[in-house]
Amino acid sequence: MSSAPDVEPFKGTGWEECYDFIVAIRARALWEGKQRDSAWIADFAAPLFRRKALSWHGRLPQDVRQDWFKLEAALFDRWPEPEDDDEPDIQPTPAAAPSLNSTDKANFALQGVLKVVIDGLNTNRYVKEESGVCSLTNDAKEAVRTRCNTLSGATLLERIDHACHSWLGVQWRQPTPVIGDGSTNYASITYLDTDTLKSSWAYNSPFQLITCTVLANGEVIPVWKKSDTSKITLSFFVATDSLFLVTDPVAYGRHYSAEKRAKLFIEPTD
Repeated sequence: MSSAPDVEPFKGTGWEECYDFIVAIRARALWEGKQRDSAWIADFAAPLFRRKALSWHGRLPQDVRQDWFKLEAALFDRWPEPEDDDEPDIQPTPAAAPSLNSTDKANFALQGVLKVVIDGLNTNRYVKEESGVCSLTNDAKEAVRTRCNTLSGATLLERIDHACHSWLGVQWRQPTPVIGDGSTNYASITYLDTDTLKSSWAYNSPFQLITCTVLANGEVIPVWKKSDTSKITLSFFVATDSLFLVTDPVAYGRHYSAEKRAKLFIEPTD
């Protein structure tokens, strides 16, 4: 089962922190099954106010402090997003401009299709949905569209090309996988429903939201959170039309020598 989404304390430093706090609170309420319980959400949020945010929260009328829906509106009123701070358009890098450092984190709200670059091959593949589990296609028109969404400092991937809103998740193919050094077990990309946080793949194995870093060149570096303080980086392998995530690429590659190492990117689209 996925672990509870983290919620960082809110200090009132600005609209961006306010936005992250509200999104994180919503995600936690969904995980707890309390998304319609405004009193529960307000009580959960109350101890998380710090510094100037705590002083502001303490001066609110009691009916606002005890009703999350009213409190959320008050938060947006107190820390509004600047009107001219719309998400920037993603433009191709001009030929004369210096190339991006692939080790830098992306500093924009990146969205697009999921592209897979396979070691040693010139053709790119794209991630598509097939019966609740992601597989590969050569056709970019079939590719899953996604965008980065930051919650409590962690980047999640949100699917934006489907009628039912969902998060991208990672789910193991083994009921009791070995997660760590020396493991040859593997996972797939699935979807987690926003309301229930249930996986789209009806299989009894561990799963959680994909938590990742997205580099400036669009590369997605996912991790598996073993606990609130422990996480392990996941690597990608491709076998025909299947995309797998593994914890030890050396051990896995040695065991499945016919498979190819790969990298996952968000390829910007209009």
